[in-house]
Amino acid sequence: MKLQSDWPPKLSRRLKPRKRFFSREFIEARDTIVRPAMEEIGSYVKGKGYSYEISTEDDKPSPDGRSRSVPASIRLTIFLGERRYPVHENPGFSVICEKEQQKVRFHECTMSPGRGGHAGPADQATLSQITKDLIQEKILKVVADVFR
Repeated sequence: MKLQSDWPPKLSRRLKPRKRFFSREFIEARDTIVRPAMEEIGSYVKGKGYSYEISTEDDKPSPDGRSRSVPASIRLTIFLGERRYPVHENPGFSVICEKEQQKVRFHECTMSPGRGGHAGPADQATLSQITKDLIQEKILKVVADVFR
């Protein structure tokens, strides 16, 4: 497997703008489609007596500077009790930008402190497939599992 640094300079220069464009398009979809879809589900969860949080990450180098960069993403976290546990230990759903593959990846977590569940990949889609209905359908599967 060739590393990007081994690619011909011409190919490397062509791919960088494509990745930046995909990242910008993802962030626009995140802010105009995904966040509003998550906010509606959050309102439903709040109506059931629980709290939620929507957090975002922008594409940036890894904290240690050696490993893979942190991709742009958005996560809906549902808090079933006190907020004393880290976000990743609570149920949630993430939408993650994979600019290398030009895909959007989904990750779900139904685990919470003191009870079982699962965490892992929950499919992927192209950017053009991202709709409010798709996002809400995927989140509602997590919500149904958490509240059963």
